[in-house]
Amino acid sequence: MVLVYESENIKMNVSNYKNLNVGKKEFTPATEEEMNQELNNLLKSKITYKEKEGKSALGDTVNIDYKGLLDDVPFEGGTAEKYDLGLGSGSFIPGFEEQLVGYSKGDDVDVHVTFPEQYHAENLAGKAVVFKCHIHEVKEKVTPELNDEFAKGFGLDSLEQLKNELARQMNAKKKNDLDNEYLGRLIKNIVDNSEIEVSDEVMKKSVDEIYAYYESQVAQYGLNMDSYLAMQQMSVEDFRNQLADQAMAQAKGDQLLEYVAENENIVASDEEVERELSMYQNYYQIPDEEFKKFKEERLEDVKADILRRKTALFLIENNN
Repeated sequence: MVLVYESENIKMNVSNYKNLNVGKKEFTPATEEEMNQELNNLLKSKITYKEKEGKSALGDTVNIDYKGLLDDVPFEGGTAEKYDLGLGSGSFIPGFEEQLVGYSKGDDVDVHVTFPEQYHAENLAGKAVVFKCHIHEVKEKVTPELNDEFAKGFGLDSLEQLKNELARQMNAKKKNDLDNEYLGRLIKNIVDNSEIEVSDEVMKKSVDEIYAYYESQVAQYGLNMDSYLAMQQMSVEDFRNQLADQAMAQAKGDQLLEYVAENENIVASDEEVERELSMYQNYYQIPDEEFKKFKEERLEDVKADILRRKTALFLIENNN
């Protein structure tokens, strides 16, 4: 069955999009092992440190000043003050942390190490150096007990409630990940068996969206796209051209969802839109006087998000 669809910016002959068998994987709830791992992660997130009166041991943290000397001369990047170093973390070069085991607050320690042969600083690669260290403080880990009191730190009354909520969240994420993976394969299957022509305007918009995503990602590392592309030895034009295949797949997928929504009369109701906007207001704590402007600016985006989710759910529920 082929369905012909045409709008201002797109023409398509769409293959059947229901009752397809593309291999929907069966959902399996979180296992006890996965639950225990997540509980351990929660415990680790709540670890605190307290000052230790005795000598340092692996697993403790020492707060130190250190100065690195090569042939009795300080070298660049080898000095720091009040640095918290976890003993056994492996964050310093091999042999460094172990030599700070067995010392107390106020001790001075000479740490003798040899930099690896492949060390990034050529002047230090393979060289034997000494670090003059002063220990300001020794701190030991305090790991909370997994009990009802621990659960109360998450706003719950008991450990059993915490486990139940954790299971709910983990299963929801597993289900969401499974649905997204299946939806990607399903849309690709339909698109590959359809004829979809994407206009230059739609294609440019798709490239712009992916480019903006990369901009947001590199900004997290304190870079802008010009700096990032310079590091990659690429021009903006070359990078945008490199995005063409991804942008085309995204554009075809988006237009397919648009077609299915229209063909199946899937809409974002006023109630759904208002509920979603209220969730935004509550989550971001937007004052009422600012919310009116926010609503005007985001209304169409919210409608589009709801429509996409409902259409995706329709496809997932009507295929195998």
